[in-house]
Amino acid sequence: MKKEKIKPRFDLGFKLNIMTIIGMVVLAIVLLLVTDEFYEQKINEIYYQRAEQVADSITEGFTGAVPVSAYVDMINDESFKEAKRQAIESNDDKYIIDWMKARPSIYSFEEDVDENGNEVTKYYSFYDEYMFFSKYLKNQQEIFNLKSVYLQYVKDGVTYNLMDPTEKLTFIGSVDDPVEEFATYKDDEPIDATVYEDKGEWLCTASEVISDTDINGNELVAHVCVDFDLSNVTEDRNWFLIHSAVFVIVLTLVVILISLLLTGKFVTKPLKRLSQGATGFAKNEDEGFSMEDVINLPIKSNDEIGDLYNEIRSMQRRIIDSTHKLTKITAERERVNTELDMATRIQASMLPNIFPAFPDREEFDLYASMEPAKEVGGDFYDFFMIDDDHLILLIADVSDKGIPAALFMMSTKILINYRAKKGGTPSEILTDVNKQISSDNEEMMFVTVWMGILDLRAGIIKCTNAGHEYPVIKTQDEDFKVYEDKRGAMVGVNPDVSYEDYELTLNKGDVIFVYTDGIPEATNTSDDMYGMERLEETLNNIEDKTPEGILSSIREDVDHFTENATQFDDLTMLCVEYKGK
Repeated sequence: MKKEKIKPRFDLGFKLNIMTIIGMVVLAIVLLLVTDEFYEQKINEIYYQRAEQVADSITEGFTGAVPVSAYVDMINDESFKEAKRQAIESNDDKYIIDWMKARPSIYSFEEDVDENGNEVTKYYSFYDEYMFFSKYLKNQQEIFNLKSVYLQYVKDGVTYNLMDPTEKLTFIGSVDDPVEEFATYKDDEPIDATVYEDKGEWLCTASEVISDTDINGNELVAHVCVDFDLSNVTEDRNWFLIHSAVFVIVLTLVVILISLLLTGKFVTKPLKRLSQGATGFAKNEDEGFSMEDVINLPIKSNDEIGDLYNEIRSMQRRIIDSTHKLTKITAERERVNTELDMATRIQASMLPNIFPAFPDREEFDLYASMEPAKEVGGDFYDFFMIDDDHLILLIADVSDKGIPAALFMMSTKILINYRAKKGGTPSEILTDVNKQISSDNEEMMFVTVWMGILDLRAGIIKCTNAGHEYPVIKTQDEDFKVYEDKRGAMVGVNPDVSYEDYELTLNKGDVIFVYTDGIPEATNTSDDMYGMERLEETLNNIEDKTPEGILSSIREDVDHFTENATQFDDLTMLCVEYKGK
């Protein structure tokens, strides 16, 4: 046999302490996360705004001056690409410089006077112009303390580098894959400031759009981009987070300690005292209760614990009073149960219950049973010989249950038995008994009766039905069938009622089955009734055709149908088989 595992027991104080610790730890973690998020958000907002302002300021210095179209033409020019290739191979920007100097500037010129005093226009080379704007970016980088500032041309999601004062000239025309944060931006829209990590460095980047038009009138779009180095800011953030974590942890430990002390003093200890007092009170159960047994603990809390303490004291007083009452009620109930047991035995002894009832008679075989719904019931049956050739059969159902029905049943049975022995037909017997019962029936109880007198020589049974269930009869070579006889009024309702007899001729092997309404009205757990159709079907499929076998099979089928549902009515049956002389 597998031994049941004993679960560990933790007292309330331990559970409260664990809940407090878990709650404070969760609160500390949430506080740290919120603090870090708030700090990061504020820092980012500051740098976002600054990056966008700087990008906008540098772009204003570029707008209308930088020949974006010329730079785009440059990176697409085959001769420039060849010069760039030679510069990369020789690791010398001279080839690119020479290429740029060989090209005139588009916008860079100034009015001057020669040695003869004539006004002349002095033009600069493409290189001079390019280095002028490159120095402008370098100057802006130093002024705003930027990590980098550069000019990029964007087309169809591809970024082409046009200018970066921190890079060599071979950088011009190189292609960069956009970082994930910028991959979804459109070519002609500025890039909002954002913070991201690039090769282990944290940068805050923003850009502004600068537009130009090529010789074919097509608009070209470039971006002036600025990068702020946030490495120091990240270090400051980590420093702040570490110090915040230390502060929150210390604060959490202090709060946990205070909470544990207060919980123990104001919750755990009073509840433990209550538990010990209630346990001690319960252990005195075998010694009897008194008002002095009520616990008296030093608990003066003006809160729910105090209310609980007062309620426990009140409850214990009620328990003492209820126990005394319960003792009396139990004794009274035991007395009533004893009397009911005695009444059950008395009722059972009044019904013939020794079978075979007439072992020396071969003309018939009969069997009967009665199972009350309560300790005593209102159903009854009876059978007795009034002479050597006549057998009286009787089954009845009183309108109530319990002790009143049992008393009414016994008086009715005695009256019918006494009147039957004087002679007469079943209708005459029930008519006289009905007058006696109806004349003194203040409780207005009644009884249904089926009664028959069987002539054992002739096989003729004379019957009458006083509001009872129809009998079920089996004749030779035929099945059981309900015999719908004429029903009269119930006994005890009207003293002026008279009853009528009817006769049946029985042959050898014929069977009469009578019963009370507890059989067809037996109900299962689904509130379905047993019913007459099932009763007929069961009777016709019984293998043991003796009266005892029939009653046993019916009872077994009713139990199977009801599925142990509560029995609300008495179950009474009587069966007789006529065997002839």
